[in-house]
Amino acid sequence: MRAVFAGLVLCLATAAQAQEYPAHTGKVNDFAPVLAPAERDDLERRLADLERTTSAEVAVVTLPTLNGRPLEEYATGLFNAWGIGKQDRDNGVLVLVAVEDRAMRIEVGYGLEGVLPDGLAGAIIRETFLPKFRDGDFRGGLLDGTARVIEIVRRNETLTAAQLAALDAAARDAGKSWGFAAFFALFVGIGAFSGGTAAGSRVIVQLLFGLCFTAGALFMAREVAPRAAVVLLVVLAIAVAVAGYVLGRRPSWKRSLRGPGRGAGWIANGSGGGSGSSSGGSSSSGSSFGGGSSGGGGASGRW
Repeated sequence: MRAVFAGLVLCLATAAQAQEYPAHTGKVNDFAPVLAPAERDDLERRLADLERTTSAEVAVVTLPTLNGRPLEEYATGLFNAWGIGKQDRDNGVLVLVAVEDRAMRIEVGYGLEGVLPDGLAGAIIRETFLPKFRDGDFRGGLLDGTARVIEIVRRNETLTAAQLAALDAAARDAGKSWGFAAFFALFVGIGAFSGGTAAGSRVIVQLLFGLCFTAGALFMAREVAPRAAVVLLVVLAIAVAVAGYVLGRRPSWKRSLRGPGRGAGWIANGSGGGSGSSSGGSSSSGSSFGGGSSGGGGASGRW
């Protein structure tokens, strides 16, 4: 009796979960809609051919909106409710696009996470889907992006550690701006010049200030600027610090920074006004799927 009751509860729970999501009509479920009928049929055939040759199942879903539901939660729930991928392989992929929410996700089953890891899924979104979505070309973005997913799944090549590291680095740089690097270049220059002149004139407090100011500006730039830009900021800091050091060794700069009659050794603080230059910086088709499940792998994007 207990087994029957438990089975009934499980069936009811499964039915309740299924009602939270639309019923699939095939591998291409264009509920938005985005594609023309001929385009939808052609994509359906290509996905069916992919399943015949690799056993992997790719589902494409477009929705007008998620009605406030979290993107990742909805994608994982839909993936598992439909059972995308073969049950013994979990080799499914879900391409989900919510047009009015301006959001999308590629959800990947366990069995394909080596072939389509999170970093690669994110790169596909950033490089293929989103550029056309931002231009309002949802049809082109969906077709081109899905074609790239099909190609990767068909090749079935597991990425090397070096390839994964490169994808992770690209993901970290995504959304970062060279404009922020230009902004922080001013503060890096101020700090490096202050530290360089202080080193040349042997003023400890100003030297420490310049080093801390430069390091702080570089640290903040690393969070918002691409790695290449941060490298250039480091080069800028070194060049400006060297120039400041050369100037700081001149007698006129030493008198200005150290004050008169202070000797030639290191001093804690100067009495001149030369360090004031650094103060300004401090204010600123009816087919069914095979029962696969997702472990939450994949990537999301917004435009």
